[in-house]
Amino acid sequence: MTAPSPVASARPPAWLVVATAGMAAVLLGLAVAETSLKAGHYLIDQGEYLSLVGLAFILVAGIYLHWRDRLTASWPLILPWLLYPIITQGDQIIDHLSITWMRVIVHVLLALIFAMPVAVIVLGARLLLLPAGRPRKAPAWTRLVPGLAALAAGRGREGSALLAAALFVAEIWLAHQYLGALMILTLIGMTLAALAVAGAPPAERTARAGAIGRGLALAGLVAGVAVSGGLYLGFKNRPGAYQGSPSYYMDPARPDAGFDFARVAVPAGGATLPDAPWDVRDVLSGYARLLEQVLAGYYILDRNYNYHFHNELFLRETPLLPEYRRAGLAAIAEAARLRADVDARAAAVRGALPDGHPLSALLDDIRAYVAFTFERAATLERMTAGFEQTKAGLQHATHVYEGEGKYLGVQLARLLDKHGAVLFDPVQAPVTGDFVTRSRAVHDRYADRVVGF
Repeated sequence: MTAPSPVASARPPAWLVVATAGMAAVLLGLAVAETSLKAGHYLIDQGEYLSLVGLAFILVAGIYLHWRDRLTASWPLILPWLLYPIITQGDQIIDHLSITWMRVIVHVLLALIFAMPVAVIVLGARLLLLPAGRPRKAPAWTRLVPGLAALAAGRGREGSALLAAALFVAEIWLAHQYLGALMILTLIGMTLAALAVAGAPPAERTARAGAIGRGLALAGLVAGVAVSGGLYLGFKNRPGAYQGSPSYYMDPARPDAGFDFARVAVPAGGATLPDAPWDVRDVLSGYARLLEQVLAGYYILDRNYNYHFHNELFLRETPLLPEYRRAGLAAIAEAARLRADVDARAAAVRGALPDGHPLSALLDDIRAYVAFTFERAATLERMTAGFEQTKAGLQHATHVYEGEGKYLGVQLARLLDKHGAVLFDPVQAPVTGDFVTRSRAVHDRYADRVVGF
């Protein structure tokens, strides 16, 4: 195999530019929209293992590029692959830190994330425009974007830096729209740094410097893969749960702390309609309404703690519901007051049903689950009262209520599956239909939410 030409070795291969462009776009989207993008739910949650696949890919690709003497020119395209595993563990990494250190680490990561699509575009422009031979006159259209004319004229360093500066300026809109003042200042600094590079005289290149650069590029690749993989595996598998996680939901050390689904057995066989079907329907609907009310309180607390924390982290001013903690807890307290009446009606209805009736088991389970939910609500109120004493603790408070909202729906869906024989029996539909509909709505509210990102 022939060695690549000097011009070719100074440029990354087109296949790596294209592959990294997709990765950089995904990571930038996740950074500015958090997990409101549906694709992001999979990439950060169930499919986060794909980050390790990407890490293996870039290690193999990097070794190949080193062999072809193209790794140094391709190094800016390595970063997205190294950052993806780290981003999946972002909240765990900044856990236990003060708000100042959270800001520092988050904005360093964001600076790299915002730089990645810029690097891809700049390297792509170099591939398309930088002449392989003698410099030529730049086409007129290249004057529309800063840096393109210089690239077409053969001034690679100047053109690349000017194009990067223009792209950083364009990204300030994203920072203003989705992040805050600190990210805007970070991008301004990155723009000034690019302009400084554009105005600096070109560095003299020697064979010895080139050899050192190639060695450093390979060492940086191997070290980057090791650090990225180590951070992912270390934070992913560390014992216990981080501060913002509901213990039974995200702590593998406490698998028995959640609701006991084995407590009530499901009777075998079908069942006829009960003697007072509308009473049973009203009780089931009443319990579903209570859970809807609790979820409404969780949602107020989750979203407003989230906005409050990000206001502090990014120095932005997203409007908050006035006295949002009081409003969220009031919604939960109202549900607790209504529970006494529903429990009393449930006891009367349950007494009229035989023990072997499937609706009896359903009522026993849902009544127990509602009791469990209100016990959890009191625990969460105490936990978050401590968390909100610091700006950094706001992150943990939002994740507590976010996790609880998701768990409420996940476990309710398990109850639907457990009692599916009676809940989805056409004979029982007049009794159970409203309960099923409301329960599914509770589940769906947080179904696509990634907790702890």
